Amino acid sequence: MEMPMKWDDFHVIEDEVVVPERKNDRRCPKCNKPVTGRPNKIYCSSNCRKRDNEFTRNSFCSVTKRRENADFFDRARRLAEAFYSIPPTERLGFMKKLIDHARTGGDAQLRDILSNIKLLRPHPLEDRHLFHRRSRSYLTIAQAASRYCRRFWNADVKEVVYARAPEPPTGEVE
Repeated sequence: MEMPMKWDDFHVIEDEVVVPERKNDRRCPKCNKPVTGRPNKIYCSSNCRKRDNEFTRNSFCSVTKRRENADFFDRARRLAEAFYSIPPTERLGFMKKLIDHARTGGDAQLRDILSNIKLLRPHPLEDRHLFHRRSRSYLTIAQAASRYCRRFWNADVKEVVYARAPEPPTGEVE
């Protein structure tokens, strides 16, 4: 049984400040920017819609990316092996040639290896496979390059190999 409604039960608000607010806090699930336009629009742009539906390329999901990463870290191990196989007196020359080659832009993968965060700061227990002879007493090639750049360039290895750091002083007297 419905109750009859009387017009006296409703109150008229005469204040002009009270305006019903629209819910405008919709956010794009990809980039978290505000979404404007149609009420059922989900993404802020067609680019976000396309990027959100793409698969993430990582070693867990992609066989191709797994192989690329395996080749990448294998080359880093081989560079570390070459670095530690030469006499200690010749290692500075080897590192100088390696950094100069990366700095000229001739080898993009070498740049990536020397500035890779996983090689610069490996986990001491979980990433033992990245060290030469799987021993933490050795440095990875990126760590060795980082120490070289700090010592002679007084700059971060990433700044040096991407040629954003100025040349170091030669020490020659004019």
